[in-house]
Amino acid sequence: MFSKQQAIEFAKKYHWTVKDAERAFKSIDLKQADELALLTAMAEFAGKELVNRQYLQRSQKGQVTKKTQYIKEIELDFAQKTNEYEKVIQKERSLFVRVIAQIYNVSKTFGVKDPWVETLLSEYEEYLSDDKNVA
Repeated sequence: MFSKQQAIEFAKKYHWTVKDAERAFKSIDLKQADELALLTAMAEFAGKELVNRQYLQRSQKGQVTKKTQYIKEIELDFAQKTNEYEKVIQKERSLFVRVIAQIYNVSKTFGVKDPWVETLLSEYEEYLSDDKNVA
């Protein structure tokens, strides 16, 4: 008496999902079923099996929520560590260039000239002046 689609629409009137309706009606012959047969199939399915499936769904949603929060924590931690490492690298880079500048100034007194070092120092001075202008 019912097609599969009609039976699903019947179950939807009672706020059932399509998948739950399909599972509930799997055990009956829809072509010979009447409303009472559909309601009986729905009532049987709505017992232990449906409660167990809904429990599993809640559990899965809880796991997804925990994983999402964990990923957010990791992203925040990564961003903080990246900023900290960037600051450390910046300080070490500054220290390294200052050491090069001091050694190069001493070596200039002995007549040493290196265009690479001079370019490095002039670029570093521009970089520092740009940082001061931005801040």
